[in-house]
Amino acid sequence: MAATGTPPPRPGTTSVGHGAGGNPPLASPRSSEEGIPGQTAPSPDWAAQTADGIERLVGSVRAKTADPLEKVARGLVYGLVAGIVGVAAMVLAAVALVRVLDLAVPGDVWSAHALAGGIFVLGGLLLWRKRTVRTVKV
Repeated sequence: MAATGTPPPRPGTTSVGHGAGGNPPLASPRSSEEGIPGQTAPSPDWAAQTADGIERLVGSVRAKTADPLEKVARGLVYGLVAGIVGVAAMVLAAVALVRVLDLAVPGDVWSAHALAGGIFVLGGLLLWRKRTVRTVKV
């Protein structure tokens, strides 16, 4: 029996409908190479193709969700840092202006403060004139 390529029958099996050997016929090498007509056989590298597909899917989801959120978060953080540094720079500039005016204007320090205050009031009035007023429709 070993010479024919069929294994010996196992104890307890019946040979109904399976020919004389009691076991179903083994698939021939020709039928396993060609596959079933109309169906494509899986490629030998199916694991790599599946992993590549999953990687493409994850990359696509990330490109649509995490990347835009990362850009928003980066802009928010940089904007806050720029705002804090900008406020600190304006305060230091105001202090420097008062110190320079104190050295340039004769008299006590209150005159430098008054002059710096006048400069800021004029700047504020100029910006107030440049504003746009929104009209509310009732």
